Amino acid sequence: MKSYKPEDKRVVGFFGHRGSGKTSLVEALLFDAGVTRRLGSVEEQQLALEVCPEALERQMTIQCNVGYLETDGVRVGLIDAPGDANFWGNAARGLAVVDAAVVVVSGTDGLQPRTRRFIAALRDRGTPFAVFVSKVDKDNQSYDDVIAELVADVSPNAAVLTLPIGLGAEFRGVVGLVQSRAFLRGGESGMVPPEMVSSVAGARELLVDAVAAADDDLMEKYLEEGSLTEEELAVGLKAGFASGDVVPVFVGASTADCGGRPLLDFIASSFPNPLERTGVDGVDEVCGTGDGLVARAFRVHHDAFAGNLVYARVFSGVLEPSQDLQNSTRDVGDRPSHLYLPMGGTKDGVEIKRATAGDLVALTKLKHTETGDTLCPRGQAVVLPPFSEPDALLNFGLSVASTKDEDRVSQAIHRLLEEDPSLRFERDPETKEMLLGGAGQSHIDYVVHMLGRQGLTVELHEPQVPYRETLRAPIRGVEGKHKKQSGGSGQFGICLINIEPLPRGSGVEFVNQVVGGAIPRQYIPSVEKGIRDALHRGPLTGHEVVDLKITLYDGKYHSVDSSDMAFQAAGRKAIKAAFTHKAAKPLVLEPYMHLEISCPGDQVGDVMGDLNSRRGRVENMMTEGRRGKIAASVPMNEVLKYATVLRSITSGQGDFSMHFDKYEEAPANVAQQVMAAHTAHDDD
Repeated sequence: MKSYKPEDKRVVGFFGHRGSGKTSLVEALLFDAGVTRRLGSVEEQQLALEVCPEALERQMTIQCNVGYLETDGVRVGLIDAPGDANFWGNAARGLAVVDAAVVVVSGTDGLQPRTRRFIAALRDRGTPFAVFVSKVDKDNQSYDDVIAELVADVSPNAAVLTLPIGLGAEFRGVVGLVQSRAFLRGGESGMVPPEMVSSVAGARELLVDAVAAADDDLMEKYLEEGSLTEEELAVGLKAGFASGDVVPVFVGASTADCGGRPLLDFIASSFPNPLERTGVDGVDEVCGTGDGLVARAFRVHHDAFAGNLVYARVFSGVLEPSQDLQNSTRDVGDRPSHLYLPMGGTKDGVEIKRATAGDLVALTKLKHTETGDTLCPRGQAVVLPPFSEPDALLNFGLSVASTKDEDRVSQAIHRLLEEDPSLRFERDPETKEMLLGGAGQSHIDYVVHMLGRQGLTVELHEPQVPYRETLRAPIRGVEGKHKKQSGGSGQFGICLINIEPLPRGSGVEFVNQVVGGAIPRQYIPSVEKGIRDALHRGPLTGHEVVDLKITLYDGKYHSVDSSDMAFQAAGRKAIKAAFTHKAAKPLVLEPYMHLEISCPGDQVGDVMGDLNSRRGRVENMMTEGRRGKIAASVPMNEVLKYATVLRSITSGQGDFSMHFDKYEEAPANVAQQVMAAHTAHDDD
């Protein structure tokens, strides 16, 4: 294995919406570089970098797949990131470790919401990117519209570097504008077709305009001489690309292995190396050739060939197998057994003895390292910021056919959590049910199918909404009396309480105002415990009672029959009596979620109409470019499956985020339904 200096390496991510053709492009680049002998195919489930059977069957990328190639004296590390919205968390981790990117835009679909989100994320991070317009060999392609859209919505300096030779069924290859050279289907190259000489000259002039506009010196020369040399154009392109002032645009048909070669040449010549990395995430000061190792784990995967693999990006220093490492994120030691340049997994990868800045590696036998952790030498204290994981937008209750499988299911899901921290898994302390959360239905289904591969069958159901109960009016003089005599020592305890409502979100306040020893001091905590136990499972709905001030002011005890348990029972009975008191005005509270929705501008009305039908309140609406943004507060019960709903309304072009907002009084019909369901459950 040839050794490469950091300046001779590239770390490139490939991003685009599901079905854009990015995986086919990566496979074509591997084929063009001679890494593979056969062009990979998504449809035939024959891919060099995909190691997940579930992903192959679904024909979609689920995790960040990793590989490398060598071209023109440069080693390029490749990350093929998921394009489906359900796996945004996995894609975002890939965004965090690359130095530059290729955004793949389908010539048949144009700029999709997911593509726009990738572009926004790359710009937020200061990561330069090029665009590859794919699928121009399809009959329903709209290449000219896509280019116009890129200029209008992505960058006025979107610089077309390759032109298609024909479109649709007539597509035969591409022309590289910098070199004025044709790259044809079948791997041949040659002169520009005579019929394209004029169009190539016009397109090259536009390219020179875009490059010169990003550099004052080049602009001055261009104005004076009216042209730029090929060398000046290449230098200007590289500088404009690195600064983000120029967005290079390539075109091709990856499944026909055409158009990838010019992109690969540009990656080798003009993409930044690790020493030129634009600083993000606190890694600026550690990038380069310094002695201190800094590496970050961005993926964990169980490999059938090598066991648990940790994929990591080396930012600085030297990483070697059997090296004593410090997981500075968890402040624990760890040691890799083997080190690979992966090709998907390790079976087709290459074992290496040394990795340096700019390497994407797979490490085996690490015992304590998880996704997002920072690896350093012993005694070094660099800790990179954690990955920002997306919210779980879709949640389900999880049940198993047999309780004996609960532990196995829990363990299996925790292993999946190690691979994908954007999943959520917990046991609800209130309902005791297992809850599984993810970014959408496909995210959840993936977990269910992965469990099924292990012989574990689970059922999904909507989780119980955490309603709350409270009282609207104050009540005074409520008695809780527990008296029982069954031979021998009896049980006796009486407490008197006042209850008054508190502002929403105040919780429960307990105040002791007993004087004169009406209740002995040692039993006051017993009364409070009984009261709080009763409030944890309210009498109306079985949900927690909140926002009350409860004052214990009097009571009675018996010198023999009173006990801790007796006064706990008295406290519980006092709460039950309060909710059935003639002056009681109990009410049910329901949780509201705050939603921020982005959708195409012409679909804003449909989305707002749907929100209104769900008892939502639109709080703000604005327009950004061709998209609308809506902020709304909606009852949780109405948006348990909103990811699926929004996808249906917007044909997959809508995005949203969601978090808990507040509790509000539930309408009478909702309250009655919740109380009736609780009564029916108790009767069962």
